[in-house]
Formats: sequence, C-alpha cells, structure tokens
Amino acid sequence: MSDLNDVVRVVIFDQSTAIATASFQIPLILAQFTDFSERTRTYTSIAQVGEDFASTSNTYKIASKLFGQSGVLGAVPPSIVIGRRQVDEVDGSIATVANNTAYTVTINDTAFTFTSDGTALAAEIVAGLKAAFDAAPITGITFTDNLDGTFSVAVVTPGTAWSITSSVNVTLAHVAPTETWVEALEAVEQENDSWYALVAETQVAAEQEALSDAIQAREKIYGLSSADTVAPTTGTTDVGYILDAKNNNRTFGVYLPTAATEYPEAAWIGSQLAVTPGSNTWNFKRANGVTRSALTNTQITNLKNKNWNYYTAKGGVDIFMNGVTFGGSFTDIVVGKDWLKARLQEAIYFRLINTLKIPMTNPGLLIVENEIRSVLAQAEANGLIDRGWSVQTPDVLSIPANLRAARAAGVFVIRARLQGAIHSVDLEVYLSV
Repeated sequence: MSDLNDVVRVVIFDQSTAIATASFQIPLILAQFTDFSERTRTYTSIAQVGEDFASTSNTYKIASKLFGQSGVLGAVPPSIVIGRRQVDEVDGSIATVANNTAYTVTINDTAFTFTSDGTALAAEIVAGLKAAFDAAPITGITFTDNLDGTFSVAVVTPGTAWSITSSVNVTLAHVAPTETWVEALEAVEQENDSWYALVAETQVAAEQEALSDAIQAREKIYGLSSADTVAPTTGTTDVGYILDAKNNNRTFGVYLPTAATEYPEAAWIGSQLAVTPGSNTWNFKRANGVTRSALTNTQITNLKNKNWNYYTAKGGVDIFMNGVTFGGSFTDIVVGKDWLKARLQEAIYFRLINTLKIPMTNPGLLIVENEIRSVLAQAEANGLIDRGWSVQTPDVLSIPANLRAARAAGVFVIRARLQGAIHSVDLEVYLSV
C-alpha cells in the first residue's frame, strides 16, 4: 500500500497509552525469614508459597489464611506479595543426630552437604558442614564452627541480601535483626509497591504501633491481631487503646485469644480485600481457620469502646464483628475513599497524556469533567456512592489569571453521598385484636 503515500497521507496518533493503575486487591505479608534473598516475591497460590516456605513457618500460615477463604462471602486475592525483613546472622544446631545421614545447609542456592558416619556426633557433623563450605566458600558470607555442635552463618556486610535454609535435621535460628519492621517495610516498598493491605508477622505491641504509624502516612491499610488480655478490659496499655487514641484509622485490629497462631486479620483480609471497593462491608463476615472467642457482654463493650474487632458467634454463626479501624472509621469506607481518589487521578492523567492538549477553555474543562463523571458513575455502580452526585466545573473566566497562566484548571467540586451499609435494624410492631 506504500504506493498510495503520495496521494493519501495518513498520520496515526496513538492515544491509547496505558498507565499504571493502583490495585486494591493485593496484600503484603511482611515477615522475618532467610528463605530467599530478594526483598519480595509474588505468589498466586498457596502451593507456590509452599515451594519456598515450610508449612510450619509463620509466613506460610499467614499466606494460607489469605488464600484459604474460598466458600465464605467474599473473594480470594489474585496474588499476594511476601516481603522480607533483613536477618544478618543465623545460629545453627543439629536437630537430630543420626548415623549415615545427610545434613545440608543451603546458602544463596548453593548446597553444602555432609554425610555422617556410623558413630555420628553433632560436633563432627558441624565440622563436616564447615569443611564443605570452606571447600567452595561464598564471598561475603562467614561460616563459624563453634566447636560445640553448633555453628553461626552471617553476612560480612550488614544488610547484604542473602538466603540460607537447611535440611529438616538442622535447626536454624535468627539472631535478632538490627533492621526495624518499619525499615523493612520501606525496603519492600522500594522493590514492590503494588500491594494495598499489610499483614505483619510481629505481634509485639510496640512494633505493631510503629507499623501502624508508618501506614497512617500511606494510602494503604494495615491489619493486626492481638491476644493481649488487657484488650477486652478498660485497661489502657493494649495496642488497640493506643492506636485508637491516635485515631490511626488506616489500621484495624482483631482481638483473639488464639491470635498468635491463627492470624485472624489475614483471614479477614483474604476474604474481603479482593471484593470491588464499595460493594461490601467488612462487618458480619465469616472466616475459615479462625477460632471464635467466647466473650462476655462487658468484654464486648470494652472492645467496642477501643474500636477493636473480634470474631465470635452471633445467631449461631461465627463472624467478625464491627468492621472498623482504630478511630472508628469503617474499613470498607477507608478502602472505598482510596479507590475513588486513585481512579480520579488515573482517569484525568490518562486523558492528559493521550491528548495533544486539553485547551484552557470551557470545552477543555468539559473534557476533564467527563473523566470525573465516568469515575463517579463507576463508583455508583460499585455501591460506593449513592445516586444524585454532582460535579461543578469552573467557568474558565472564573479561574484567576495567574492560575490560567500556570495552566492550572481551577477547582472541580464533587458532591456525593457515600452509600454506607446497614448494620442494624429497628422494628416497631403494633399488634391489636
């Protein structure tokens, strides 16, 4: 067709350049481990998680709750991100001393193996593992035989990315990290910021408070849980009281006596995060793998006063109750507002980069208004806002001249009513004969 170029000249402008859109369906597990060296990995199934983590690890337990909520009212996340808190040193020991048995320590994907003889001793096995490492050492890693049947492996330079795992007959224990949980969160964000909801391995109140403060400065949410016996009392030392007093409304908490092993916040996130924002309330939701609490009316009142959530039997059904963040905001509203802001920004930016120019005229302002209306219509369809919303677009001549000169389009005013959700119903019944 090139022979027609001199007759009909065609210039095609590509106005379909895609932009990155914020996802509100992906949770992050922040945990302390040495199973891989990257800061983050993304998984789409619990089977994939099982390839990297033992089923007994906290990381696997949290992931199983996130992926394990099929069959309850909600949706399973399409993927999860697992982020690593840096560990610079591990202590090792021989879990089971056995004759004629292979023992393996794998560092940066390189396996170092020693097979015990017929009179096995722990010190002999460690010496054999040390000799295997010395035969092909890894730069930047030290392997120390403590000469008592134990050993230590560490990075020479703190903060160096590395990994270490072992066969089941070798026990590895983390030496306390110097990196804080917030520093780990920041490092994870640098590598992967596609997630929206945080679940952290730690249940130490001070560490949870620090993470909550960090999330409060981000357009994300954080779910935590606690078995602190002060929570269902009038006491003021539990993390829920502290965060509620701070109005940390981007964090929700679940009180559960079995929180340390069940991570109920992960189950709740696993069932509700992937639901379209605006179409759900987090209240009254069931979960798989969470043990209900037996709570007195007084304990429930105390928990509500601090804006704790809890998992209990109501009408014969085990459900999460309240659906609120600390400070008293409803979790679904926090998510919905974040969704609305992100989609408005994305829609207008998409139009800006896919148009030669949007003129500083009333027709040009109408182009922006149409993008806003498109997002609001979707918000209404999702159930986030009610019908009757409006958009007030400035007249171009009402925009101050200095703003027009700076190519700032003035202020578009949006008015809308959040749909909310019904959490209780009052009935008045009058009977007569």
